[in-house]
Amino acid sequence: MSRLIAMTRRAVGALIVLTLLPSLALAHLSLRRSDPASGAHFAVAPTRVSLWFTARPELGFSTLRLIGPHGDVALGRILADTGDGMHADIQSVLTPGEYTVDWRTASADGHLMRGKIAFVVEGAGQTAATPPMLHEPHTAAPESHEGQSANQGARWMEFVALLVGLGALGFRHGVLPPLAARGVQTSDAADRARRLGRSFLLLYAIAAVIRLYNESVAVHGLDLALAPAALVPMVTTTLWGVGWMLGLAGAFALWIGWTVSPRSVVIGTPLALAGGLAMAMSPALSGHAASSRHVGLSITFDVLHVAAASVWLGGLFMVLVAGMPAMRRVPNDRDAVASLVNSFHPVALFCAPIAVVAGLGTSWLRVGTWPAVWGTAYGRTLLLKLAIVLLVAGMGTYNWMRARRRLNAGGSVGPFRVTASVELLLAAFVLAVTTLLVTTPVPTEMITKP
Repeated sequence: MSRLIAMTRRAVGALIVLTLLPSLALAHLSLRRSDPASGAHFAVAPTRVSLWFTARPELGFSTLRLIGPHGDVALGRILADTGDGMHADIQSVLTPGEYTVDWRTASADGHLMRGKIAFVVEGAGQTAATPPMLHEPHTAAPESHEGQSANQGARWMEFVALLVGLGALGFRHGVLPPLAARGVQTSDAADRARRLGRSFLLLYAIAAVIRLYNESVAVHGLDLALAPAALVPMVTTTLWGVGWMLGLAGAFALWIGWTVSPRSVVIGTPLALAGGLAMAMSPALSGHAASSRHVGLSITFDVLHVAAASVWLGGLFMVLVAGMPAMRRVPNDRDAVASLVNSFHPVALFCAPIAVVAGLGTSWLRVGTWPAVWGTAYGRTLLLKLAIVLLVAGMGTYNWMRARRRLNAGGSVGPFRVTASVELLLAAFVLAVTTLLVTTPVPTEMITKP
């Protein structure tokens, strides 16, 4: 156990270094149209800047700047509408000359995008008596995606910690109680799972802090990244921030629940379960699901997918690194290990189909058409994930039908440990591809209103 904890600490250090390496990441929304349109010429000066996007922009991540021939032009407060647009009134009459709108925003998943729109005022500065007409967008300055591969590294750290943390929760409250009811000593296994789970909750907290810092750097710049005046609105006024806080609060509640449970199960267990649920909801509220047109259904699918996959695969991890070493210390250790595997089997059999079906459901909501499956980067990444998931399911089926039965018949523990380790290795590849998936744009036609 001490060797495993030491390896975890070294892995955390390496992952922190990895997450601090900058490079480009992809965004998840784009500009649909603007008024003023890029490249437009006006005889009557516009009085408002309006931008419409392929997803709802989060005002907590949004900035608008109007630059004219004499410098910055004052803009009013940025407002949103139900048509995925944001607007700001121009506070003064525009004089003739060239103007540039410098904009930056993000959808609910927190991935930033920025661009520039140039237009010309040719008249003598008259104001329009009627609302300006909408123009189809023309790109004067290319839209660019802001972000860092550090976000990908932090997301991967979060996914690993989430899987193990929820796996420990399912192991302690779903696998061990039936085993204890059959008279098998489970206190050592429960304690090992608790200690290991708390180590990964620390990893989760570190990843969350890194992710918040990277997001703030992208939104506010390096100098203001840690300023409370910049951080607080970003966390408290955006859905991304709500999801981020929920995950961190859930990890804290799970930690406290596990700390309290040896002395008070009545308090510790509900607190731990509530914390686990909050952690399972966090990826949905700060990712693609939150910006979906079918937001309620998409978030439900996401939560079910994350929770079921974590209890299934994270629970298998706990069986290998916490349960089996503990069972080897009890009398008739081979029978105890077999009982442990048999107790885990119905949990995995229940969770695996939920994880697969919920994953397919949320994927279809985001892709929507067969051409988008093989015709977009998101669709191709999704196919890769599904292929690896099939391998995981195949190895799980083998463990269920062959390795487990061989263990029940008095066979050696070694073969099951090998095949279960292969299943977990494939699951690690699934997490890696999932990290790519959450940083790949959803097909535009699914998030654009007709």
